[in-house]
Amino acid sequence: MPLPEKVIEQLGREPSSGTRGWAVGALLFSGGLLFLALVLYFGLTYGYQPYLQSQLTAAQTQVTGLNNSISSDQQVQLIDFYSQIANLQTLLQNHVLASQFFSWLEKNTEANVYYQTFSLTSAHEVSLTGVANTEADVNQQLAIFENAPGVVSASVSDVTAPQSLQGGWDFTVTLAMSPSIFLASNQ
Repeated sequence: MPLPEKVIEQLGREPSSGTRGWAVGALLFSGGLLFLALVLYFGLTYGYQPYLQSQLTAAQTQVTGLNNSISSDQQVQLIDFYSQIANLQTLLQNHVLASQFFSWLEKNTEANVYYQTFSLTSAHEVSLTGVANTEADVNQQLAIFENAPGVVSASVSDVTAPQSLQGGWDFTVTLAMSPSIFLASNQ
């Protein structure tokens, strides 16, 4: 059977040019990217780099001018002063402040209790001698200390009943405190 004329005609034609179009598009796209990269490279090399270099030179000139305006004696004094300030800052960050503890003590004291003596050791132990109106107030104060944040341990060494009708219950308590209660950096 012979082939129809339409099929013969289609077979005789050249393939369409659609397959060549993508190659030209890809070549134009990559050429555009190359051109953009070259413009960016030359712009940075011959435009921005000299600008940065001039800024660096101006800053170095300014530093040299400031350096020459301060005498060597003044430079030594300035370095000593800066060193003192830095050392003082380090000391104050780790300095123990008893006043900060007093604020804490005020917040953690029962209303019917007052203190007669206070001592603080370098091991962050606080010894307090206090007076309470009733035995229940002493117990309440000890419960507050045991549950208070910053208290590592609380120990009572002496509780004395009132000697007269006007007296109160005397007690002595030793608190082992967390060092963070005393540090200046907590303020």
